[in-house]
Order: sequence, then structure tokens, then C-alpha cells
Amino acid sequence: MSVWDGLAGRAVGGLQRQLGEGEISHAWLLSGPSGAGKGAVSDAMSAALNCLDEPLRGCNQCSSCRRVLSRAHPDVHRVVPEGSVIAVDAIRDGVIPEATRSPFEGRYKVFVLEQAELMNEAAQSSLLKTLEEPQPDTVFILLSHSEEEILETIRSRCRIVRLEPTSERHLVALLEREGASAETALMAARLSEGDAGAARRWAFDSPVRERRSLWLSIPRRLRSTTDAIDAASEILDQARAAGAAQKRAHAQETRALADVIGEGRGTGTARSALALRHRREQRHAEEAVLGEALGTLAGFYRDVVAVRRGSTESVANLDRIDELQEWAGSSVSDGALMGAVERLIAGRAALLSNANVLLALEAALAEVTRLTQPHEHSSESVW
Repeated sequence: MSVWDGLAGRAVGGLQRQLGEGEISHAWLLSGPSGAGKGAVSDAMSAALNCLDEPLRGCNQCSSCRRVLSRAHPDVHRVVPEGSVIAVDAIRDGVIPEATRSPFEGRYKVFVLEQAELMNEAAQSSLLKTLEEPQPDTVFILLSHSEEEILETIRSRCRIVRLEPTSERHLVALLEREGASAETALMAARLSEGDAGAARRWAFDSPVRERRSLWLSIPRRLRSTTDAIDAASEILDQARAAGAAQKRAHAQETRALADVIGEGRGTGTARSALALRHRREQRHAEEAVLGEALGTLAGFYRDVVAVRRGSTESVANLDRIDELQEWAGSSVSDGALMGAVERLIAGRAALLSNANVLLALEAALAEVTRLTQPHEHSSESVW
């Protein structure tokens, strides 16, 4: 077993080899498109750096590896966007003070910056000062699908690793080895768009699978504005439930940190920094579910068009093929279906900057309802 299991590609192999041989940069930039598995690779790196039994390699069995991979290790910090930006206070208050302290229990203190291109100019300038004078036991891992939006002065201080999405064939084989059925493995591989971590969630994570069933029940229920309002409330409830689950996990992490550090060593500051990070991560968990809902709906309507055109090799929702075929036989035009896809994608982006999330959801779903009406079907009704 290894923390690198399931991660493929020449770039990942090179990265694994570099860490294993002790070639540790104080700053890395993992660049690649959505689906390239940047988050999963950063988890593997963080675990390898702090592995107890196989240092720099990552055994995937020790308590440190398990906690890093479950994102509950006190020395691995994740910086996530708030809405559509990583503001300067996230760096100034949540990263810089912590980066000057030694690790609590691990060999390295690791900071993972998700969607690093969303740092505003002040945040990037603040981070740059820390990167210019790094601590020997501190490692920064920046994740980005738009590395050109990161300051050149920051990029020049990072070792850049460019990742590519994992092939469908590799993901299917991986998921089948881990216990997924052939059908589930293929479906999860397509839904994940090449991201091994996402593929595992679609295949094995019960809450994710249950939410997907809820999202896919929505198209046949959207017959009026009232239905759109009801569906928007359901989506928001699920997002809030995900935030609450994250809060419960954070409470466990806080207790674990207290057991490790006890009193003293600037524990008040450490706990304040942890509380700030937790608030950001809880909001990010809610935003992820909102995006998951609208993304799943967009994928459904896109699959209808693919089925209608005979492009079944690109269909992701393979377990809903009968329903997709019913929709494909309807009189809803390709233009209306793709308009629904575009509205959902735009709505997903708007959620990150919209203070009234429920109103934004309602507006997006009401427009989708309008686009997919009237439902005069040329074949059996999908309702």
C-alpha cells in the first residue's frame, strides 16, 4: 500500500520519485485542468512528507498518513476560497503566523492553497514575502488550473508540476480493484472527468451517492416555478447539511489538536487560527455541494443531447440511460437543453459571488424550467 496508489501519469511518478529521494522544495505549484487530481496529489504529498513508518514515501497505514488523507492532521493546513476569492486576510491571518511556527507533531508543516489563482493581488503579495524566506520545515503546495494568473514572482519560487487528467481506462481499473462494479466504475470515471479522488467519491461515498440521486430526481419534477423554488430549497438544505457535517469533523480535529499540544506553545493563537480555517472550510464544503448539484443537473441535460445524437460513449449517467432515452425522445429541442446546461453552469459560477444563495438557485432553476417547457413529448412522457 502507498499514499500514491491510484495516482497515475509521468508527472506524478516524477513527483513521487523526487520526494522519495529527499528532493523537497519549500514551494510546489501543481498545475492542471479540472479533473487532473491536484487535490489527491497534494494529499499524497502531505502524507508522504509526514509519514511515520516510511518517511517521504507514504505508507498509507500509519496514523499520520490516515489523518492527512482524511484531512484531519494538525500540521496540514488547507486554504480554500471564500466565494470567488482568496482574500489577503486568509494569508495574512491564517497562513503567515502559522508558517513561522514549527510543526506540532509531524516532520513538516504543509499549506495547501486550493485554486491559488483566486488569490487577489494583496494576498499574493503577502504570500510572496513568506516564500522569499521559507522555514526549513514548512512546505507550500499551490493548486491551480490557471497558473498564468499567479504572479510570476511566486511561480518562479515554486517547483511546477503539470498534471493531466487520469485516463478513463485507468480509473475504471482502479475502482474495480477497490471493489466497485464494472458499471459503477465506468460511471464514476466519467462523472469525475479524470479526477481519481472525485471518482472514488462518486463510487464509494454514500452521502455523495445519495445526493446524486436527489439531484437526478429534479429534472422530471421541474414543471413550474413552484417546483423550481422547492428544488432550490432542497439543494440549499443539502449544502447546509454538508457544512454541519464538516463542523462535526472539525470539532474532532480541535479535540485532537488539544490532546497533542496541551497548553502553552501559543495554543491560544493556534486555536484561533484553526477556528478561522474551519469557518472557511465549512463554507467551502457548502459551496462544493451547491456546485455539485448544478453540475450534476448540467451533466444530465448534456447527456440527453448526447443520447439523442447517438454519442453514448460520452454519456456519464449510465445508470439513468432509460430516463435519458425518454428525454431524448421528447420535443424539448437541443437548443433548449443546451440553454439549460449553460444556465446551470452560469448559475454555478454566480453562486460564488451571490450573497443570497437561495435566490440565485431559484433563478437558475426557474430558467431551466422555462427552457424545458412546454413538455409536449413525441414519445412516452418522462413524467
